[in-house]
Amino acid sequence: MKSAIASLCLSASLLTQTQSVHAEDFVPDGINVSYGHYLDLVSGRSADYTNLRLGITWDWKKDFYQSDSIVLSSYFELAASSWKSHLSASDNPSPDGKDKVTTISFSPVLRMGFLPNASVRPFIDLGVGAAYLSEQDLEKEKRSPINMGGHSQFEIRLMAGVEFGAHQQFELSYGWFHYSNAGLHSMNESIDFHSVTFGYNW
Repeated sequence: MKSAIASLCLSASLLTQTQSVHAEDFVPDGINVSYGHYLDLVSGRSADYTNLRLGITWDWKKDFYQSDSIVLSSYFELAASSWKSHLSASDNPSPDGKDKVTTISFSPVLRMGFLPNASVRPFIDLGVGAAYLSEQDLEKEKRSPINMGGHSQFEIRLMAGVEFGAHQQFELSYGWFHYSNAGLHSMNESIDFHSVTFGYNW
């Protein structure tokens, strides 16, 4: 009887610790805000979108690699974006294209950090994740819109930046975001942004 009670107490203690660890895993480790603008990489296409983006991040708790000069780590990001077209009537915007788009995305991001012992630490981010667009036809000049093919897309990023602050709690980066469906839909015209991101990690 005593051993059964002891086993129950031990199980309850382990369950409580497991629940605590799991709860901590869901608490974000940082937040960031981005401002981006349409990046004209497609010949013959003219559009004028801005991209306001808010993200929350969860750090992968263990570095993949660390030396005196390089740290290879990762984090996950859940983000919401608002795209807005700034074409005017004189630009003859496509009538079937939407001038406002809301995007939800989730992406694992690989970070290569440099000079881990410095007060200002450069890094490069590379991420490939999934995104959902509220609209699939986006406004541009001329009659035909940017046809994304569907609502489900991939989000690709390549960013370069620095971590700084007393505990490297701040970060500032600049880079490229790409959205396309990789052939999941019959049409795949894609869209690109260049963005500046400011982040805070606690």
